[in-house]
Amino acid sequence: MGHPKPNTPYTRTEIQAMCGGELQTYLPQRNKIILAGCFTLEKMNPGAPREIQVGRASKVIGKANLLSRQPDTRFPVFVKRRRVDTKYYFKGYFRFESISHSPAVIADAEARSGRQNELSCVIVLKPA
Repeated sequence: MGHPKPNTPYTRTEIQAMCGGELQTYLPQRNKIILAGCFTLEKMNPGAPREIQVGRASKVIGKANLLSRQPDTRFPVFVKRRRVDTKYYFKGYFRFESISHSPAVIADAEARSGRQNELSCVIVLKPA
């Protein structure tokens, strides 16, 4: 895997070439190992890269559960500001810290993003 550089814009194709895994997912993986995190700030994950809001789609929940079983996996995290943006920026290497299904934690996260009844859980990442 290549080493991403801070303040350098990357497309999802470039991130995939560098890290591997699927092109269209927030947590690309290969062989059940999370290889990167790709998150949108506005209306999705305003607390990224530390706090990740997990939606209710089964694939999205599956990725969150997979990550929660990999506390030692170190992976690069990329964020973009808005959904319409095509470039992501490297924010550092992170590891899984915790996952919460608490209604209070979810409600607090939804209040920050403006989403309502859309989240299944909240993941916290820590710098690695």
